[in-house]
Amino acid sequence: MDAAELDDKWTAFMAVEGDEVEREILFEIEETAHLFDTTDGTHAKWSPDGILGLLLVFNEQEAECMLAAFYAGMDGVEEATAAFGVWITSLMGMIRQCLTVEDERFL
Repeated sequence: MDAAELDDKWTAFMAVEGDEVEREILFEIEETAHLFDTTDGTHAKWSPDGILGLLLVFNEQEAECMLAAFYAGMDGVEEATAAFGVWITSLMGMIRQCLTVEDERFL
């Protein structure tokens, strides 16, 4: 199946089932807005009252390395500062994406 056929099938599916799928997804999102699960891949959610929740998941070694990089950076170790900066930049990217999604909800 080529891309055009796939697009046609998707369009036909959405024309028949799209509204119901959207309702089911919205219901699930609203029902679970207050929950985080370390295994479901969801690490950021807006609650119905407009509060952004972030779930950060580390194993013990990752948490220790994160703290070590932070404190080494505070002590002036440039490589540690750079490593921590890379991580915090990705976190800021996630927050920026959440804000973009929240803004689009009200358009």
